[in-house]
Amino acid sequence: MRTPGRQKTADRVSRQNASDARRSVYCLLSTVFLVLCTFAPALRASPSQDDVFKQIQQSVGQKEELDYTPVMYLAGGGTVVVVLLWLLNRRSQAPARPKSLNHSGKLLKEVLKEVPLTAAEVRQLKLVAESVQDQTGEHASPITMLLCPSLLAKGLQNKPARLDRKALAQVVRKMQLARSENAKSKT
Repeated sequence: MRTPGRQKTADRVSRQNASDARRSVYCLLSTVFLVLCTFAPALRASPSQDDVFKQIQQSVGQKEELDYTPVMYLAGGGTVVVVLLWLLNRRSQAPARPKSLNHSGKLLKEVLKEVPLTAAEVRQLKLVAESVQDQTGEHASPITMLLCPSLLAKGLQNKPARLDRKALAQVVRKMQLARSENAKSKT
């Protein structure tokens, strides 16, 4: 069974593969266009017999110098195409990783899905976290207050102004219940 996160990752990978295929086709078409543009003047019309004789008379006795410019352009373009295809192939072979949660608000929402806290209790934890942040100067979040009871106690020592002690007491009771249940399940 696919979870929503894995489904999103799979969709993102399939879109990436389709995008890489389109890029490869565009690179191939642009290479063909460049080759045709380079050699198109030579393919347009065949010279007349007089033009051939004039060219032979001019070239007899002269040292012929070849123009390597089109060949250099073609070699450079081919190299660029090969490097681009190699990079696209390398990128498509990299394993797709799900995007990590780096936002504290998103992380708090994910934690609250598993921890039964009300909105009022979360607000009280935020007040205590702000109090700890003012006291220590370090960033504190409501999740930190749940995980570290000593920081919770330090925040309560400051006695924040809008603190609802009843709501915070419920949070502490829930934390004690969770710890006692964890201790029972381990034994």
